[in-house]
Amino acid sequence: MPGVGQNPYPLAEDVMNRARALVNDAYQGGAGRILTDAAPFTIEYLNSAIEELQDDLGNNGVITLTTDNVILTPITPVVTPDPSVQVSISYDGYFDGSTMHALPALPGDCISVKQLWERVTGSGENFSPMYEPQAYLCPRTQDLLLRQWEYRGDAIWMVGSTQTEDIRIRYESRFTPIGKGTNLTTVQVNILASTNALATIVGYIYARARGAAQAQIMQADAETQKKKIINRYVRRAQGQPCSRQPYGGSSQGSYNRIL
Repeated sequence: MPGVGQNPYPLAEDVMNRARALVNDAYQGGAGRILTDAAPFTIEYLNSAIEELQDDLGNNGVITLTTDNVILTPITPVVTPDPSVQVSISYDGYFDGSTMHALPALPGDCISVKQLWERVTGSGENFSPMYEPQAYLCPRTQDLLLRQWEYRGDAIWMVGSTQTEDIRIRYESRFTPIGKGTNLTTVQVNILASTNALATIVGYIYARARGAAQAQIMQADAETQKKKIINRYVRRAQGQPCSRQPYGGSSQGSYNRIL
């Protein structure tokens, strides 16, 4: 018999209630006297804790912070094929080699692009993987496909093409910071079983700001809690069969030959 559905993600209020208990400020039924929801520094501490945990998870390859299958279109062709022309997609929009367009643009929660695929707009065909060169984009005259991409200056750079294309991207994402005055009972933090980790980070920041002798202990506790989350995902990844892809193999090798 299946179990009753249960949401495994903590609310921001759960995190703050735990943090207040850890720093001995669980007064007024847990609402606190100093580290209250209404205190001007509370949201900053909480956002800092969420950002720190996301950074550690992302740096350890935890895919829960990966967003996939986002389509950027239309990637319009260059005006005049020329090896000196490059196009780009940034947070400001799409530069077609001569003109800046407001759309398409990189998603606002994207902090690192991982993989790209392409297809002709309106074709309904499968997406083909694009190749990220080790050094730089090949200076060549544009043809029907984009083929290569490079991530630099917080933007995707490409040689461009002579037809309109769609790009499918996979990227590392980040949560939108919690705004001041937000009711924390309505905010869900989408990191599984993260109450202890986030609460201890908040507790450490709170203790450090006040010069408490226990700040270093709180910091060590926070590191331990973060490692528990990371290890959970690492163990799962270790159970997946994998083998090293030889350099120059698969489709990347074909791009090398074409270019």
